Amino acid sequence: MKRLRNILLPLCAVLLLSSCAEDMNNNKNNITPPPPVISDGLSDNAILSDSPKIGTVTFKAAEHIQGSSYVWNVEGVNLSNNQGRQITADFTASGSYLVSLNVDGIEYKGNIIIPNTEPSYEIDMGKSHTIISDKAQKRLFVYGDNSKGQLCIEKSITSLKEPRILKSYNSEISTVAAGNNHTLFTDNAYIYGCGDNSFGQLGTGSTDVVDNAVTISSIPQISNIRRIFVSSGGDMSMAGIEFLEAAAPKISIYNWGYDDTKENKIQSSANLLTTSNSRDEVLFATGSNFSIIRATSSYNVFSIGINDKWQLGRIQGAGTGYEAAPVNPDTHLDGNKTDMTTGFVFTPYGEEKLTGDYSERSYYQNHYFAKLASGDDFVVSIKKETSGDSSFTQQDKYAVYVWGNNENNQLGFSNKDGGTTVRRGTALFNAIESTAMEHDPNQVTPIQKEMVEVAAGRATGYAISSDGILYGWGDESKSQLTNNKTANTVNNNVYEIAKPNGVTAGYKKVWAGGDRVIALAGDNNLYTWGDNKNGILGTNNSADAVDIPEKLFFSLAPVE
Repeated sequence: MKRLRNILLPLCAVLLLSSCAEDMNNNKNNITPPPPVISDGLSDNAILSDSPKIGTVTFKAAEHIQGSSYVWNVEGVNLSNNQGRQITADFTASGSYLVSLNVDGIEYKGNIIIPNTEPSYEIDMGKSHTIISDKAQKRLFVYGDNSKGQLCIEKSITSLKEPRILKSYNSEISTVAAGNNHTLFTDNAYIYGCGDNSFGQLGTGSTDVVDNAVTISSIPQISNIRRIFVSSGGDMSMAGIEFLEAAAPKISIYNWGYDDTKENKIQSSANLLTTSNSRDEVLFATGSNFSIIRATSSYNVFSIGINDKWQLGRIQGAGTGYEAAPVNPDTHLDGNKTDMTTGFVFTPYGEEKLTGDYSERSYYQNHYFAKLASGDDFVVSIKKETSGDSSFTQQDKYAVYVWGNNENNQLGFSNKDGGTTVRRGTALFNAIESTAMEHDPNQVTPIQKEMVEVAAGRATGYAISSDGILYGWGDESKSQLTNNKTANTVNNNVYEIAKPNGVTAGYKKVWAGGDRVIALAGDNNLYTWGDNKNGILGTNNSADAVDIPEKLFFSLAPVE
């Protein structure tokens, strides 16, 4: 396979974050461009393995490695069986190991890092492509469709049907983002991007085609830079640049790409939305050309973009802060207009008070959003709820709230009035009580369960409970909910999805995009299912849709 040489070219938007936003732009020409970076991840020297971990790890040859004789060696590890396309090895200690495979006299080699902690992944899925940062391995994997260059490799390679290394980094890739047909990722020094750029979603200042990774923003590597966050959806891109100013963490939030308010819909350069005090936990969730963000030290969550299905959770031009009593979307039914100016999401139905002597129960909705996920035009969120009782004992629990489009029951319930949208958050799960909120027109009875993770595909939602059960709801036309599921007894629109075969421990994390899913199971391996047209699941399964969780394998970095 042709070895890639991706030269990452700096753009003009340099952020000197120790100064104000205007100073950043004025000093952009003082930064030395990053040196060229060579990417060797798609050489033929590829071996595939499951998630590296202490314990049993499976190795198999990549599909393009074919022969009649296979002999394996793992440096420092005794193998009970070292022959065949697929073997297992038992690792008892963390560290770096050399893995070699001899196929009919041809040797393939790769390094594997066995971490001393559980695997840590950042994953995002676009319309038909996937990007995975294995943070413990410091490696970036891509697979799926590459017709627009969204895998950051030459478009002559039209697709990858198994995860392949894009590049090995000296520092971990902290966040990744996949839009319809474009990709962003960051190593907390620079933001890189590739793929479709027809609406300026790569932030290069133009709409020129980009099929190899380029630098979206050149950021000086100075001590006051803390973190960079990226998010993409549809043809829109978002970024948060966190820095220290007089020892205080600040964050600048930018957007670029599809802008529905412009005649040509194009915004090809990063636009500064706000600079404010930063939060410890920064959340970005971008759907099809809208975004929900919790990044500033304000307790509010704000939204920006298209609002035709009430995915912004507010009306156009309203929502300037928690204390400002933002306009209720229930009383302004014609307010679901596109708004490219940030506004704060209206307090969902959860903010109600059940009064009585020392038994007031208050839900401070916007104060404690803990997770955010966006589908094409709906939102799934986790928020922290606090309940007080007569003995002044407080309970802190986490619940799932949903809003936006509900045409495919992607919110987990059916609208009582036959409508297809929900204008502000409705509780789908609630660990404190299973009583419908008084002002909820759909009178949804929440499932009484504490939730810890959420994800959203095109029109399917997912959540994981504290006891490891994976729940799913919404569209299942591509087997997104698997063939092994059980309807919940409280809400039969919500299903409990069975664990992968042979796995006894529950699910830990879930990601979704398009009509497919990736989940981290209790055995610390990644499993995937759903839409598999043209092999986009990356498992070399030829079926158009996969209805059982299949283990996802990873390539090892080649040794020069």
